[in-house]
Amino acid sequence: MNTHTYLCIACFALCTACQSGNRSETAAANDTLSQADNLPEDQEQKYCFLRTEGTQQQDSSYVQLVIRGSTVSGIYNTIPYEKDARRGTVLGKLENGAIDLVWTFTQEGMQDTLRVVFTLQDGRLMQKPLTVDTQTGRQVTRDTSGFSVAYEPVDCVAD
Repeated sequence: MNTHTYLCIACFALCTACQSGNRSETAAANDTLSQADNLPEDQEQKYCFLRTEGTQQQDSSYVQLVIRGSTVSGIYNTIPYEKDARRGTVLGKLENGAIDLVWTFTQEGMQDTLRVVFTLQDGRLMQKPLTVDTQTGRQVTRDTSGFSVAYEPVDCVAD
């Protein structure tokens, strides 16, 4: 195996190594967001997801969402192979099954923000894709886009 393969295995192992044995976040991901939408403000639900892509599944994205009432916070990291990663946090709201967030991330030593929108469908986290605004050259999430980017549920790493 090459170094890249070992790195991918190590990253995946890190994401899943410290699993919470008392809670089943993966099973909870199979619930609908409407149930999370009705949680009391003092209770929270955690969901974790992983997406791998590329010719050898070498690019990965990890999303951890904590839902408390209609407030959603968490972590969102995208780590493309041999490119600059984006690592950061998300904060926003859950409304009518849509999770509308602002992603504050660091890339190449610079901090930036993007709007990202997710929903939960059939236990998978679905995202509206990022597209490039031709006038600004920046990535944006268009409200007219469908949820076409899929993330698979994984166990959350213990805090």
